[in-house]
Amino acid sequence: LLITIWISNKNHYPREDRNVSLKIILKMTIKYSYILFMPFFVVGSVIFGIATATESAALGVFYALIIGIFLIKSLSPKKVYSALKSSVLTSAKIMIIIAFSKIFIWVLAYERIPDGLSEMITGLGLQPTSMLLLFIIIILIAGTFIDVSPAILLFTPVFLPSIIDMGVSPILFGVVLVIGLAVGACTPPVGNCLNVCSIITGLSIGRIFKGAAPFLVANIITLFLIVMFPNIVTWLPKIIMD
Repeated sequence: LLITIWISNKNHYPREDRNVSLKIILKMTIKYSYILFMPFFVVGSVIFGIATATESAALGVFYALIIGIFLIKSLSPKKVYSALKSSVLTSAKIMIIIAFSKIFIWVLAYERIPDGLSEMITGLGLQPTSMLLLFIIIILIAGTFIDVSPAILLFTPVFLPSIIDMGVSPILFGVVLVIGLAVGACTPPVGNCLNVCSIITGLSIGRIFKGAAPFLVANIITLFLIVMFPNIVTWLPKIIMD
């Protein structure tokens, strides 16, 4: 939020001066209430075990088509065909990038590089905080050229046992891993998120990265704060589980 406020003030983004009353908000909420059901299709289907994450995305698309065709009536067969064609081309470009990154991941796993790296780090005899700080550096670098899902499968079985033996919460490990890989996914040279944004918007990867850089820096600072003050992420799970 601080980064957003700073960028908005720096670039003099216009403010919405329209006075919106509670009555108008309630009226618009009731009028477009069918849109609020979208999260139930996407998130609710996963939470209640109705569908997987991929299947829930398909349910979301199906519900969006119903809204666009029958409720809003803004989607014609021609527009649907154009959207499907664009989605196929965009997905194909992204999957090619992911496919080549998975070849690299296979090479890493075959050569047992993560295992060797874990043994080397464990042999250093570091304290838990120092271990996590070093782990952050590793995943920030690895995340730049490895996709998030394969990286989780690659690093979790290698590093998690050692970190748990040091007394570190597995919840803290998971949060650090996901945030670190998410930052890496928005960082060149591979940066799958940058490629997705570039394909959708038509802007260069360099320009997108320049705009994302302040937010990435904020996430990196957050990572180090989480390691230095673990209770930021562990206090609520502890309360719930206890």
